Amino acid sequence: MTRHILALATALAAVGCTDDLVTGSDESPVINGDGEACPKLGCSSNSAYLGPTEFHELEETGTYANAEGFRITSFTKTVGGVTTTYRPDVTGTTLVGKRYSTLIHGWYTALSGPDLVGAVFNVDRTVRGVVTARYQIGITAASTAQEYWQPPAGLLNTYELQWRMIYPSATHLVPVCNNPPNRLDGEGTWWRKTTEAVLFTGDRYDTESLTVTAGDPASSGDWFNIGCSGTVLAKLALNRHTFATQSSTAPTTIAQRQAMLKMYASDVCNTGDALTVVGTPLRWNSTTGLASPPIAVNSYEARWTASGALCLDTHRLNGTPDDMDAQIAAACAAAGKAVPPPCAGASTSYYLRTTSPALP
Repeated sequence: MTRHILALATALAAVGCTDDLVTGSDESPVINGDGEACPKLGCSSNSAYLGPTEFHELEETGTYANAEGFRITSFTKTVGGVTTTYRPDVTGTTLVGKRYSTLIHGWYTALSGPDLVGAVFNVDRTVRGVVTARYQIGITAASTAQEYWQPPAGLLNTYELQWRMIYPSATHLVPVCNNPPNRLDGEGTWWRKTTEAVLFTGDRYDTESLTVTAGDPASSGDWFNIGCSGTVLAKLALNRHTFATQSSTAPTTIAQRQAMLKMYASDVCNTGDALTVVGTPLRWNSTTGLASPPIAVNSYEARWTASGALCLDTHRLNGTPDDMDAQIAAACAAAGKAVPPPCAGASTSYYLRTTSPALP
């Protein structure tokens, strides 16, 4: 599987970051049409970063570090020179800060909504058992303006996050989500707060293999995801393809959520390669009736399952500066697979079908 070199190393080095650039292996990264390496979730992704390192989840109790070595050590807010420590709790898509009361012998919500602004996640990064860096992730905005993209109608919480390093050197604040999308997405849907992220629980992901590894609170534990606007994870939440955001009238299975993950990332041969550019116009529909907004179709692209593309006609980036035909062929060959066949006569046992909108 192709690993992805993180493209932000040069830019973040300018603000004093000393973390090593993590490539994962010596295999070739996915490259877009401009010759730049792509993050794990696709070229031009607005993935969450601390230092030069991309990440997507944290464990709220601080018991465990994530795959990149980041662990929450505390969640605090300072008011009038007094710092109070809270227990962070993400339930569904809502973050609160809790305090323990000896009067009720239990936890109660002490920080929520706009009062979260100014609160800080203190995070250590550990490499081979040694703390190599300490960060603060501050909440600079908390909103309830983003509409779900699928019925029933409703709004969900989003949060603007900024980070700074405090050890071994101090840096100024930098957005965790540092590549905001356009307000109008390529599939005709809206990002109301382009600098903010969706936090959600209940699902866990392996972003190297692009798979869903847990699909409910019992199996996902105390982990929460950070889905920056424009990213695949945020789109899964807005399209009600997560445990936290699924509709009671149209619940989704882990296989269906993984199919949407593969579809958005364009992981054609199920190799973990995100062979797309974020913001590319796309239209999709599911066999359960969910769909992106109706827009004119230029060409059929593919049918998708939890194992990637079942068949492939014209890839969404064909004829663009970011044409991925060579990368698709290489990814499939590296996995010992052929590029999926054309969709004419292909199996109808799929979950999603994609088309590319008509060119302007």
